[in-house]
Amino acid sequence: MSGSGAGTPPGRRTGETAAWVSAITAVVGLLLAVLGIPLVGGSSVNRTIADHAGAPAASASAPAPAGTGAADGPDTTHSGPSQPAPPPVPEGWRRVAEPGLTVVFAVPDGWTRKERNAIQSNWVSPDGAHDMSVKRDTSYGATAQDASAGQLAWYRDTARSSMADLKVRTHTTRQNGRSALWLEIDYHWAGQGEPRKRVEVFVPGDAGRVYQLLLDTAATPGRLATQRRLFATARAQLMIDRAAQS
Repeated sequence: MSGSGAGTPPGRRTGETAAWVSAITAVVGLLLAVLGIPLVGGSSVNRTIADHAGAPAASASAPAPAGTGAADGPDTTHSGPSQPAPPPVPEGWRRVAEPGLTVVFAVPDGWTRKERNAIQSNWVSPDGAHDMSVKRDTSYGATAQDASAGQLAWYRDTARSSMADLKVRTHTTRQNGRSALWLEIDYHWAGQGEPRKRVEVFVPGDAGRVYQLLLDTAATPGRLATQRRLFATARAQLMIDRAAQS
């Protein structure tokens, strides 16, 4: 005889309840799946929270700015990352293009070019106290390390360079968005006792070329202070692997 639920055996009530709970759970799970909401763990399927822990969100529509992200690592091909744009040429300086060296740089007003050949462009200040040279070479290798080592070997050959008693400090740095080396060289000319200072940066370019920018002067306090300012401005204005630009 049928009757109210109060008369249903406990086992049957338990089974019916379990069936209803199972059905409701299935419906809820289906709805959550349709909405794309994970049911447990807070992570999508086949992805862990640790996959991007500490990493900024990537944008598919906007590329990373030049000089940031992966482009900041050592450049092995020398043809991928674009170079940071130089700041405006400061007052009292002018921009110089050397198409034969595929380089653009800046020199102070009044400086004159004293030599230009297939690998370098050499400049001197009006009073003759400071020299600047921009060089592009493949003689010693395609990396800043190889090029600086080869150049230092040449400097240390006094018979060829006329430089004596070199003391060298090497610093890693960034130049034109690439890994580079900056050298400080204390020396004197052979047969002369006046101490001198040469500062030089080596930066790899395209096609196995390495560019060098150097300044040289007597190591007096006043000239060294001027040299530091000149070197900083010249480095900021250096553009490698370039044709003529205005």
